[in-house]
Amino acid sequence: HGHQVLVDGVFNGDPHPGNILLLGVKEGKPQLGLIDYGQVKTLSREERLVFCRLILALADDDKDAVVKALKEAGYKSQKMDEDIMYTYARVAYDEDNETLTQGKHIQLFMEQLHDSDPVEHLPQQYILASRVSILLRGLGHAVHQSRSVAKAWRPIAEKVLREEGEL
Repeated sequence: HGHQVLVDGVFNGDPHPGNILLLGVKEGKPQLGLIDYGQVKTLSREERLVFCRLILALADDDKDAVVKALKEAGYKSQKMDEDIMYTYARVAYDEDNETLTQGKHIQLFMEQLHDSDPVEHLPQQYILASRVSILLRGLGHAVHQSRSVAKAWRPIAEKVLREEGEL
């Protein structure tokens, strides 16, 4: 999914287990079947580069760079509180754990952030990229394999930015 989002700029915003099939097992020719591409989004070159910068900032735990990338992505909230923006990005695009979400379910925690500083604008493609990150992490949690999406996608983001002359 990191390749789809950061390199191709075309991704399925609904990557849950119900949309992944294992076909041909009985015939001895197993194949992966991917279905339901109703939530496909595209990112322009510039949107991909902004998202690559956001991924690197999250992987480096660089709050100032995270906030800058969110602003470049078009994020607008009522107060533009940088602490809330940073936490929003961390949970939406990178990781979630008991400490980060203060022991709350991710949905309840995101609602709490929204209540503290309501998001007024974020382009749809970045919302769907957040959905991808959250769904993939949820799968990891289900099998006790928590991950940092930013750290996992970092090599892809670095490669893209290097190829574009930004690193």
